[in-house]
Amino acid sequence: MDINSQLQPIVAGIIDNLKGSIEEELREQISAEIVAKIANTEFDTVVQTVVEEKIRTRVENFNFAKTSDEELTKILAQLTSQLRQSLFDSASQQINSYITQNLATFDLASVVNSLVQTKLEGMLQTQQFPEQSIHHNSINFTGIKLTGDAITGGIITKFGSTGIEDLASSVQMTLMDQGTAFEGPLFAPAITIKGDVTLDGRLVINGELAADSKGFLKLVQQTSVAVRTLLNTELFSGFSDIVFEKIQTDGIDLDKITQGGKDIVKGNQLGYHIVDSNLRRLGIVNDLQTSGENLLCDTLYVSKGRVGVNTIDPTAALSVWDQEIEVTINKHSQDTGYVGTPRAQRLVLGANGKQNIVLEADGSVEVDNLRIGNVPMTSGATVPNYVGIAGTIVWNETPSPGSAIGWVCLGSTRWSSFGKVD
Repeated sequence: MDINSQLQPIVAGIIDNLKGSIEEELREQISAEIVAKIANTEFDTVVQTVVEEKIRTRVENFNFAKTSDEELTKILAQLTSQLRQSLFDSASQQINSYITQNLATFDLASVVNSLVQTKLEGMLQTQQFPEQSIHHNSINFTGIKLTGDAITGGIITKFGSTGIEDLASSVQMTLMDQGTAFEGPLFAPAITIKGDVTLDGRLVINGELAADSKGFLKLVQQTSVAVRTLLNTELFSGFSDIVFEKIQTDGIDLDKITQGGKDIVKGNQLGYHIVDSNLRRLGIVNDLQTSGENLLCDTLYVSKGRVGVNTIDPTAALSVWDQEIEVTINKHSQDTGYVGTPRAQRLVLGANGKQNIVLEADGSVEVDNLRIGNVPMTSGATVPNYVGIAGTIVWNETPSPGSAIGWVCLGSTRWSSFGKVD
């Protein structure tokens, strides 16, 4: 059933009744006004005067001689009544004409509308309309302002404002006294939370954590303390075993190691600020400088002004030990050097595995084959009988009185003695 179609005839009837009552009131007010005006002009006196003049005119022309008093009275009464009626008809006609002329210039519609508005305002203030009885098309919403205090309950669909736009097709946010519930993800360029945060799911951070934030620094500190607390010998041993096994299996590749902002290892370079180490093995060293003691492979010992081979207590500038034998090289005296043995030991100087010169502990020298210039010298017990080089001298090892001191080669197998032992 269309409430609007039923309501419109009711409203139209109310307006018609109001107009009818207003028009009736206007007529009554106009008639009262006219009557008051006429009363103020002493209409009865005017009518009486006009009636008397009319009667006097007719009486003067009336034949009273043939008329009795009774008839005369009736005739006078009729005449008076006719005159009064005639005068009233004429006056009414003139009054109606006057009223019509004045009403033609009078804005009755505005007066009626004003009265209708006044009546309607009074009725609307006291009238109780049925629910849903006024259609929204019959209401002019221009200028209507609603405050939030006047709205209670209900669901507002497609809600929009300067700061809010509702595009959801279902409930996404629920406001409660104890909190706010979100039914889907929450997207925001920035969030500031003052208070505790509890997460029941996973925390995924796609960006970066501010390294200077208080929370991050505190988390690092607490983590460090917790790790130090848990790092006992058993746990460390377990981790160290894993690390060592990994290193043994895959090795370790360190292209760069720094300390205090300085490179310890960078590629194939060792940092220049490393002045103390315990290196066990090096490759080819192109430039090695030291200022303290050095021991290489438990064989070569170097200290300031001393070099020892197989000894860490060199007695000379160069001291070479081979089991019980010590050979030294050092300064003997001013502008004189010394190569020898500092103990009672023989010293052999040779080449090609031969003992060319033997220095005995008593200071003597043994030479099996001596060459002075181009002259070879040797020794023998008898006259040589082998092919020699001309000029070769063979000293007699068993001289006796009358025997030669030695022999000299004259070429090929020819030998000649020289000298004679007296």
